[in-house]
Amino acid sequence: MRLFLLFMICAISLEAVVSITPVNIGDKAGLSGTLSGSFETKRGNTDKDDYTAGARIQYDNNKSYLIWADMSFSYGEASGETNTNKTFAHVRYIHRLYKKALDWESFTQTQGNEFTLVKNRTLLGLGLRYNGNLEQYGKVYIGLGAFYERIVYTTNIDPDENNRRANIYLAYKKDFSKDIKLSYLGYYQPKLDYTGDYILSSALALKVRVYQKLYINFRYNYTIDTNPAISVKKVDVSQKTSFVYEF
Repeated sequence: MRLFLLFMICAISLEAVVSITPVNIGDKAGLSGTLSGSFETKRGNTDKDDYTAGARIQYDNNKSYLIWADMSFSYGEASGETNTNKTFAHVRYIHRLYKKALDWESFTQTQGNEFTLVKNRTLLGLGLRYNGNLEQYGKVYIGLGAFYERIVYTTNIDPDENNRRANIYLAYKKDFSKDIKLSYLGYYQPKLDYTGDYILSSALALKVRVYQKLYINFRYNYTIDTNPAISVKKVDVSQKTSFVYEF
């Protein structure tokens, strides 16, 4: 347990995979996690390299709380020029507030993306989470909270930002079987003093078992940032296929 908590502290600054599947206290007691990665290499008419790797570590005391960390990094080159370079780390603590229906949670996050000109974006937040069981239709989660955001850009044109944002999210998961699992996560994060400045993010993932504890994960992301750095597009769309190993 001490080693795990040390890992949680260190994870904030690590270049580290990101799971969007929501979790419940008691679903998987003790220490667990996943490792994932993907790579693509092309030579000949096209010179291209893409690498993504990450990890998720979780501890569930099976009674009142759980803590988890997601970490990932992606790097890519085309014709010798870097076209992807981003990192992400997220640590979250969830504590049962009322039976199994309501939890409170706290989180911290750090990320960077060379191609959105973000050197570092750091978050620190709190919130409440409602858990709804739709029986054979899956489980739904609704979160409401707020966080402090600090953004440092790589350019001198864009001033550093210190924001306070609302944090509203909807999450869903459905296990069709032990071999096929579907997850969705959608965030709406407006500034508290100006709702016209917001981040809207959606992610859909399908995880399919390949062999024993090895899965293949298909993921689609769509993100809108209404106030990005100068010259950066407001909309980002990505698709990723990766292998995931659970332990």
